[in-house]
Amino acid sequence: MKRKNSLLLQGAKQLNLGAMVSGAGFLLYLGAAALGWRGAADVLALLFALVSLYVFASVAAARQRDKESVSYNLLWGQGALAALLCLSAAAILRQRG
Repeated sequence: MKRKNSLLLQGAKQLNLGAMVSGAGFLLYLGAAALGWRGAADVLALLFALVSLYVFASVAAARQRDKESVSYNLLWGQGALAALLCLSAAAILRQRG
């Protein structure tokens, strides 16, 4: 059941793709940080923290609407990923500020 007026991601394909993009962003952030590319790591952490929060909000809303189509694994996994990226972004902002 899709709602066309929502800005959030809809459907299993979009939710799974959003989770994969968030995960790839976290891996890019870790790679940039490991290589010592501080500026790139900072930008990636801030950007993908926002993306992961958006995807988490989409997954949570979809889970609330239809518990059968969205698994707890996706909900908790995306929540954990969003927490990791947001904590990294918060540490960057605190360190810079």
